[in-house]
Amino acid sequence: MEVTDTLTTQQDSMRTARAFVPGHVTGIFRIFDEYKDPLRCGSIGAGFSVSLGTFTSVSVMDYPSLEITTDYNKERVDAKVTKTVIQRLTEEYERTLKVHVDHNSSLLSGAGFGASGAGALGTALALGHLLDSDIEYEKAAGFAHIAEIMNHTGLGDVLSQTIGGIEVRIRAGGPGIGVIQNISYPDSLKVVVAGSSGLQTAEVLTNSGFRARINSIGDKLVRKVIDSPTINTFIECSRKFAEQIGLRTARVKQALDELEEDGFTNSSMVMLGDSVFCFCDENEAISVKKTLSKYWELSEVSVTNIAAQGGRLLE
Repeated sequence: MEVTDTLTTQQDSMRTARAFVPGHVTGIFRIFDEYKDPLRCGSIGAGFSVSLGTFTSVSVMDYPSLEITTDYNKERVDAKVTKTVIQRLTEEYERTLKVHVDHNSSLLSGAGFGASGAGALGTALALGHLLDSDIEYEKAAGFAHIAEIMNHTGLGDVLSQTIGGIEVRIRAGGPGIGVIQNISYPDSLKVVVAGSSGLQTAEVLTNSGFRARINSIGDKLVRKVIDSPTINTFIECSRKFAEQIGLRTARVKQALDELEEDGFTNSSMVMLGDSVFCFCDENEAISVKKTLSKYWELSEVSVTNIAAQGGRLLE
C-alpha cells in the first residue's frame, strides 16, 4: 500500500465531534471535597456563565494503545485535566484510541474564568458522543467534573457550565448530584471581566489555612445568597467574601476601589484569579473597560454577556 493510501485509510477511520462550553466565574464558594466519590465532591456557591468560551474538537481513531495530544489555541500543551477526562472515558468503554483534542478558546487560562472546566466539559461531551452516541449528557459531564476534582483545578465550574445563566449552587456535587438554582437577570446585562494568571487554584484548594478560612467565611455568606437569590445579594456577599479571605492582590483591590468610586458597585473579585468582574449596562461597559485597562493589558479586559445556555455538542 502506498503512503497516500495509508493516509486516506487513516483519515477515513478518524471520527470527529465538536462542543462549545461557556466560561464561568465564581464570586463566592464553600468547599465540600471530603468524600471518596469525586462526583459527590464540589462546592456550594454562586457565580455566572459568560458568552466567552471554548470550542473543543475531539478526533479519534482506533489504535493499539491510548495516545493523547492536545492543542490549546494552536499550541501543543500537556493538558492534565483533558487527559484525565480521556483516560477515564476510554477506560469506561474499554477502548484504546489515538485521540487529538483541539481547544480554541477566548478564555484566559489560569485567570479564574473557568477555562479548565470548559475544556474538560467540551472534551467529555465530544468524546462521550464518539464513544457512545446515546450517552446521557449528565454521565458525560460527570467525567469532566471528576477530572477537575482529581486535579484540584475546580469545584463547581463544570456543574454550573452545564446550566448557564447566573446561579447559586445549593447542593455540592457534580452533574446528577449537585443542585443549582438560577438567579434572574435583565436581558440587557453586560459583564466586563479583567484578569490574568496569578493565583494557582490547586495551591489554594490544597492549603489547609486557606481552606479553613474559605469555609468559615463562605459558609454563612453562601447561605445568605441561597436564602435571597438576587444579583444584589450575590454581589454584596461576594465582595465581603473577597475582602475577608485575604486573597485579593493589590491591583484587584485598587481596581475595585476605583470602580466603586465611579459608581460601578456591582463588581467583585473572581474566584480564584488575579481578576475582577463588573455587571453593568451596555452604555456603561466602555467606561468600565477603560477603568480596568489601567490595571490590566487591554487584551486581558473583555466585555461579554451572560451565557443563557450551558455547554453543548455542535453539529
